[in-house]
Amino acid sequence: MSRSSEGVEDRIVARAVDLAEIPLIDFTPFREGGPAGRQAVARQIAEACERIGFFYLKGHGVPEQVLDETFAQSKAFFHRPLDERRQSAATLQWYRGWIGMPRQNGPLDRNSRLFEQYRIQAEFPDVPNADPVFHRANRWPADMPAFRAACQAHYDAMLALARDLLRAFALGLGLPEDRFDGHFDLPICQLSLLYYTPIPEGSDIEVSNTVSHTDEGPLTILAQDAIGGLEVKRRDGTWISAPPIPGAYTINIGDMMMWWSNGRFVSNYHRVRNRAGVERFSIPFFLNPDAETVIEPLPELVAADGVKRYEPVQVGQHLKRFYAKLEASPGDFL
Repeated sequence: MSRSSEGVEDRIVARAVDLAEIPLIDFTPFREGGPAGRQAVARQIAEACERIGFFYLKGHGVPEQVLDETFAQSKAFFHRPLDERRQSAATLQWYRGWIGMPRQNGPLDRNSRLFEQYRIQAEFPDVPNADPVFHRANRWPADMPAFRAACQAHYDAMLALARDLLRAFALGLGLPEDRFDGHFDLPICQLSLLYYTPIPEGSDIEVSNTVSHTDEGPLTILAQDAIGGLEVKRRDGTWISAPPIPGAYTINIGDMMMWWSNGRFVSNYHRVRNRAGVERFSIPFFLNPDAETVIEPLPELVAADGVKRYEPVQVGQHLKRFYAKLEASPGDFL
């Protein structure tokens, strides 16, 4: 997570979504329709990114069984006894694997984190002098080979889809479609399996599973189960629910794409409130560029806009802020 909103935001109740506000976009013409189809889809995506920073994507080409198997393995892992989950627990020195919920002292509030996570990141074993923060091996449950296989297949499918989306974003910004390609040779991406407990009945309205926030990287590809609970902030300050659509991924812009686009695309606040009374599972894929990439408004867009709205940010240094926060308050995370 990146920016977090003020506490008052978390007292606002979301209303039901109108799909005109978070559009459902068919990616098939981009994948199969030639130049005209690619341009048409890119325009739809750009409009959504400018208006709310979220859209649903169907026709993405990811086989249904890839997603189904990952959800099945995620459920199998999180239903294991606590002692078995702990065997693949992340540490501050090796922050990959299972991350439990923090210990809760006192009543729930807006800062309570009501979810567990299994964190999987990019692996580049052959990179010389690699930074161990970004280039360590993943942890895997030793007795769940199907879990590892499903997660690796899902990661590969999401990275391939993300590369196509980057080309659509470039076209939507009026740029050559390969404009972002050179920044993703060794992308330090993350796949997270998330398990949300229900928010206890009678909890204060500001309690959520994840506090309202924006994402760090250029984009996030989210697979939701059927329970729902994702909520998105509109530009006028109201909140709307963003329920799952069968067969579609939920895509959102993160801070780095907002910076690259010089503010044309909005990195929007969102949160999760699981008030369904049952457990919820989701699988977000967080696309990040190479660690050495410097993110700043693209010069072509600065020239067109007449103003540069954001300062340069080096990806690796920016993402390391999260690890510094962990080291300062490890009890809040592990």
